[in-house]
This record gives sequence, C-alpha cells and structure tokens, in this order.
Amino acid sequence: MRLSIIILLSILGLLSMLVSACTSSLRTNPAEAAVMNKAGIHVVHPVGSAPYIADASGNQLLLRGVNSNALIQYSNQPGCSYQEEIPLSASDLSEMSALGFNFLRLPVSQSRIEPVAGKISTTYLSRIKQILQWAATNHIAVLVDMHQDHYNRHLDCGGEADGAPDWATITNSVPCTPKEIVDACAQAAFKTFWENKTVDGQPLQTWYLKALTALSNTVGKERNLAGIELMNEPLPSDVLMAPTKFANTQLYPFYQRMIHGLRSAHYKGAIWFEPSILRDMSHSALAEAHRFSSDPNLIYAVHTYTGVFFPPGGNPGISFLTMKSSYQNATLEATKFGTPWVADEFGAGGNSAWNNWFSEEISLQNSYTVGSAVWVWKQAPGFYNWNVVRRDGTLRNNIQRIRLLSQPHVDTIPPRLLSTSYNNGRLVATVDGKGGTATFWATSIVSQKNSTTPQLLEKSLTTVHIDGSLAPGKCSMVIYNTPEISLAGCRLVVHIPPGRHTIVLS
Repeated sequence: MRLSIIILLSILGLLSMLVSACTSSLRTNPAEAAVMNKAGIHVVHPVGSAPYIADASGNQLLLRGVNSNALIQYSNQPGCSYQEEIPLSASDLSEMSALGFNFLRLPVSQSRIEPVAGKISTTYLSRIKQILQWAATNHIAVLVDMHQDHYNRHLDCGGEADGAPDWATITNSVPCTPKEIVDACAQAAFKTFWENKTVDGQPLQTWYLKALTALSNTVGKERNLAGIELMNEPLPSDVLMAPTKFANTQLYPFYQRMIHGLRSAHYKGAIWFEPSILRDMSHSALAEAHRFSSDPNLIYAVHTYTGVFFPPGGNPGISFLTMKSSYQNATLEATKFGTPWVADEFGAGGNSAWNNWFSEEISLQNSYTVGSAVWVWKQAPGFYNWNVVRRDGTLRNNIQRIRLLSQPHVDTIPPRLLSTSYNNGRLVATVDGKGGTATFWATSIVSQKNSTTPQLLEKSLTTVHIDGSLAPGKCSMVIYNTPEISLAGCRLVVHIPPGRHTIVLS
C-alpha cells in the first residue's frame, strides 16, 4: 500500500505540473453530478438541424464509454456453461471515470428481471439501480439495455446466449443446431415472439413490456439515466426474410407497443432502439428506415462491427472507406428516423493488429460527432479477449487500445457541436450557439503495480485557445487508486462565449 501511495503522489505531482495553466480541484463532487442531470438526459430537436443528445443543462452530450456484461445471465448448464461476466463494483465506475469515460451501457436480462412468470425480482432491479447510483457519483450516464443473444441462454450450447426466461421461450420442439451463426431453435423462439403467442394467459410481448415497465419504474427517475434500450440485436423469425418486411411487420410494431406502454407507465426518459441484427452484416438499414414513431425522445443505436464479423470477418485491415460507409449510412438512417444515433457497441480482437481499426473507428466517431461504447469492460480469462482492462483493473500489456479509447475528447458542450477531431496532441472543436460551460477530457496518467514511473496515456491538454486567443480553463481532477493501479485524470472546464467559435486544446 505504501508503494501505491508513493506512486499516487508522484502522479499528482506530475499532473500538477502538467495542468499549471489550469485551476485544480480534487475529484468529482457527487452533488455536482446529481445537479448536472437534474432534468434528465434527453433529445433536443433544433429547428433546421439534426437532433442531438443533451444533458440536464441543455448542453450537447458526446457519449464516450464502455459496455459491461456483469448483469447478463448466461448458461450455467453442464457442458454448455458460458460464464464470461465479471461482477461490477463501485470501484469499476471510479476507474471508468478516471479513464475519461462518461457513459456505461449496462445490458440486463429479462430472465433475471422475471425468472418466474408474474414474479419480478426486486433484488435484481436493486442491483441495477445501485450501479446507476455508483455511476452518478462519477459523472457517468447509464443506458440500461434489455439484452438478448440467441433469444434464450439455453439456445446456443456453450455460446454467448442470453435473454428471455425459459418460461417465455417456445421453440415448438425445433432442435438447436450448434456452431451455426443462428440456431434453428433460436429462430423458432423468435418466431413465436414476433407472432406474440400467448404464454400463461398473456401474449409474450405483454410479458416483455411488464419487465420493461418494472425496469423503468426502478431506474426511470435516476438523474444519470441515458435511457432504456428496447432490445439488443433483434433477429427476424427467418434470417432470409427481407429486412424491410421484418421491420414493417414485426420489429417496428413491437417497438411501437413498447414505446406506448412505457409512456403509459409514465416513463419520461429516452428510449433507444436498434435495427435488425442483419445491419451488422450489411452495414445499412436505409431501405427499411422511416419514422415509425412520433415520440420526440428516441435514440437510434447502431452496432458498428465493420470487418469484425461480416464481411470480411476477422479483417483488422478493413479499409477506412468501408467503415466510413457504415457511419454515413447510420447518419442517413437516423435522419429518416428523426433521431440522433450512437454506436453503442463496437469492438474487436485483443491483439495489436486491431489497433489501427480502433483508431479509424474512433476517428469516425469524432467526425460524425456520435457517441459510442466499446464492448466490453471486463471479461473472464479464456474468452475472446476483447476486455478493456483486466479483472483487477490493470491495463492490458499493449496499452495502445486504452490510449485510443481514453484519448482527449469533448464531453459536454453548449450546443451546437459542429465538428471535433483529435490529432497530433490537439483537440479541436467547432461550436455555434448560446455559449456556456463546456467540459473536455484532457488525459489520464497511469501507474501500474511494480512500476514507479508514471506515464501519460496521451499528451495532457493544458492550454486552451478560443479563436486563437488564450482562454482560462479549470481542471477538475479525477483520482483512482488501488494497490494494483493508480490513475489521475483531468476534466477541463472552459467557458465558451455565444456565437460560432473554434476551440483548440493543446
């Protein structure tokens, strides 16, 4: 413990020198975090321009964060067990904040919300709420995602499967087909779901809405709630079904029911929705995208796995233009939906060959000023090795990945953010609007166990220029310290005058 204290003092000293041009204050104030989201995170629809996500103050919020699978229920059956999740603690949220993340996508399982028909698990809902409260003290917004893969945790033996409880799973005795991309039994289960068959006296989608409503009643008033996501990667009842037919006859009618049901239950927060999982393969949902709901507080969630799975799967050298087309399409799709959009899942292999892919992906997120969340925060050893940090919070051997994910970026900014980029140690943002307080993530300093030499993850940005003139900034320090790793980050607060301006941090 003494070594970690020495390391922390060294980090603080180094950070103090780096931010000598700024005014420092120790750590994020929990009360300040609560005030920030007093009115909730919501969608703004300005006249004449695209909608955007805003915090309680009306500032544009650029989400940068991670997914955690800590609350997903995977199979534990002998011979088919799949246990990659690692429990989430308050310490995890503190470390995320010290790495510059302001967003957590938190997948949850219907099978744990309602393990028995008609019996909601208040214990599980309390765990979800506790994580949101941990996140609030660390300036982290949380999206609660009703997650599923292969519909049910027992429909893909040994694979990443989760979602509906067994009592809500009807396969009509269709056998599973191991090692296929989509098991036949999973497709059969989805078929009964989209047909809204009755189980225990109620339609399947009515049961699903009850789980969503229980969720919204638990977390709907949490001030850092980014929203509730209706379903992860929805699958057609037949993978050969045309995407437009699936969207219009199955997916969008389901979304309309869920949106209406949540609003009828007095949930006022943002509602996130995804396209068909088929978009992950085609990188486009333009044909089926249209404004299926007039609800003003919707957010389009896209998974941008270009080159990771389809096509050409497992190719870290995928061209920038191919990836860019996915972002271009998502922007056009969001325009058709009348919503902002977020890449709330992206990720790839753990080796260094994928770092250029990550660099291009993050560059596109800046270019299109869209939020993002990488998959996944932690993973048990022996799985596919996408984790951001290890089980004990230390960084991976190749820290280039975390350098990219934690690079300086816009956090919140008085609307509107017109553009942003980060290159060669300079963060540039162009804004136009009413002016006010902006926050930027400046960088982190990290020191790990058995190392007494603190190192910057990226160059610290301590100097602010607005339209070429030097401007003051206040550095709010974010500290994270354990015997294994010490982090010291800087969230830079800058006042932006009204009008159109170019802000440069260097």
